[in-house]
Order: sequence, then structure tokens, then C-alpha cells
Amino acid sequence: MQLARLLGGNVPYVCNIPVYDTGVMYKGQLVMRHANFHDQEYKQYINAYVSTSATEAEDTIGILQANSADAYASKENAKLYNFSSTLCNSRVATTGFNWLPAIVNPDATYFAYYDQTLAKSCTTAVAASTTWVITALEDDIEGAWLYTTEGTDSAATYKGKLRYLTVSTSGTTTIDSAVTVDTSTDFIKILPIGHRFCPLNTTATGMNTIIAVATTVFLEVIENWGRWESAPTHALRYWNDKGLEGLGGKLATFEAEIVQLCHTWSRVVA
Repeated sequence: MQLARLLGGNVPYVCNIPVYDTGVMYKGQLVMRHANFHDQEYKQYINAYVSTSATEAEDTIGILQANSADAYASKENAKLYNFSSTLCNSRVATTGFNWLPAIVNPDATYFAYYDQTLAKSCTTAVAASTTWVITALEDDIEGAWLYTTEGTDSAATYKGKLRYLTVSTSGTTTIDSAVTVDTSTDFIKILPIGHRFCPLNTTATGMNTIIAVATTVFLEVIENWGRWESAPTHALRYWNDKGLEGLGGKLATFEAEIVQLCHTWSRVVA
């Protein structure tokens, strides 16, 4: 993820925070308070992704501004970061924790790319129809987009199609214009503005595609952005981007601009 803006119009505040992970941590990773923060050994911030999604992105603080490997290699490591290896469990409470810099503003919004390596396969073939059937597709996501991508499989079929969802029911959606796909076609789901079920990828650096609705994720999409070879970064809009074809191989990328609904300091600054 990257900083998009501060809703209050201020400047980003970056400070070092104690972190924990059994592996490495990444620049741009969204982090949250450990669920057992008040226990002695858990006073750290961890990956905001949770495999069960039961408490995903709850009590977030912001995104990391360095990865653990670079912090360990830094000449300032001994003064600032306290890493004894690239792993984020190399120091614990008795040895002062590992530390990394993070943007911590409660009103920060972040660009979170839709991770095309996590695309899902179409469940049903569609032949030149405005009805796109995807088994168990999330209900009530009018205003969302579906994009067919080769990001997961270079051999995926019918790549580079962008469609806007005009009517959405569970497993079936009406789109802006006819599409042809088959079960070898992969797609990502670009969530509608205002959506609050926003699953993260496993490193909490971008957005995952889950066919059904995600649950208990404390983030909201406030804008969607797209860009490709023939178009600079722009807000996705029905009248500009509906029914686009041929974006495969044109470096098409899409990002959600997200806001934290449950920042760890939100009750302090509200």
C-alpha cells in the first residue's frame, strides 16, 4: 500500500512502532494491534491480515515505511530498529522488541492494489451475454467492476475485459455490455465505493478477491482507481470505463483507496 492523502489536509506523521511476525514484514504493509496487546510479551503491531478474517484490520495503526530485511541491513539498525535477523521475532519483550517506521495518522487513506495474482476462475461459461453468472458471487454489489486478468495464469482466456455491474444478485449479475468468458477465464472483483467488506491479501499490502462476501473487515473503499498504457491513473467511472476490451498486456492495474474504520487511536482523536 501507499499513502493516498490525509482527510484532514495535514501531513503524514511517521514514527517507529514495535512489530511482531514469525517471518518478515513489508514496506506498505497495513498493521494492527496484537489481539493480546495487554499481555506482557505481545505489546506489538502485527500483520492486519487474519486468515479467519474474524478481526481483520481491527485496531489498525497504519502502514509500514520499511521492510524488516532493510531495517536489519541498515547502518541505523542498532540505534533505531533492534533487529538481530531479518525476522520480526528476533527481539522480544526482554530484549526490547523489533521496531519499524510507520505512518500512523488516523485520517490517512491508502492506495491498496487489487492483487491480480489472487484472481478467481469463472465458474460458468458466458457467451456474448449481459448476464454474467458466477456461483456464490457476493450479493448487492451494484457499482462494482469485474476485470478478466492473466495475473494468476498467463494462459487465462478472454483477458483484459472490464465490466461494470448494474444489477447484482447472489451468483448472478447484469453488466454494462455483453461479455464472453469460459471456465479458464480468471477475474478480480473491484469493490463498489462505500463497501466495507474489503479482504486483504496475506501480506496486507493489497486487496484480495473473494467471490462471496468477506466478513468483519474494518476498512471502507472510498474510491477506485485504474490505469493502463493508454490511460493515466484516473477514478473509475461508468461513463468512461464501461465495456472496455483489450486491456490484457497493457499493464492494467487497479487500486482501491481505503480508509481505516477502526484505527487504534480513533477514540482518542475523535
